[in-house]
Amino acid sequence: MKSVAKFIGLGAITTVVSYSAYLIALQFLIPMTAYFVGLLASFIVQTTMMAPFVYNEKLTILNAGKSLLIYAGYSTVFAGLMWIVLEIGAAPELAPLLVIIIAAPLQFLAGRKWIHNPVDDIRT
Repeated sequence: MKSVAKFIGLGAITTVVSYSAYLIALQFLIPMTAYFVGLLASFIVQTTMMAPFVYNEKLTILNAGKSLLIYAGYSTVFAGLMWIVLEIGAAPELAPLLVIIIAAPLQFLAGRKWIHNPVDDIRT
């Protein structure tokens, strides 16, 4: 349960970073391009912080790679949902926040499975 709280905390940090970058980029770019600017900022945060902060695992190249792959999958789902939400007429400023509600639980489950498997706790 502690990892869920930490995941939510990391999600909050990532959301603030990516949403801030998105809103700044939105002043100069179309919404989907601005989304990718925010995405780049969030990739940096997620890749470096997921393993050590959420799952108490050492930040290794392998764990960073796993985090990157998980976040890439999450981001692909997020981008598709973002496009759908924008197409149905959501305000560009609110669209990313609506999509988080759907996509974030999927990312947590993937990280739990591939970065920190609770079975590893039993083995040690």
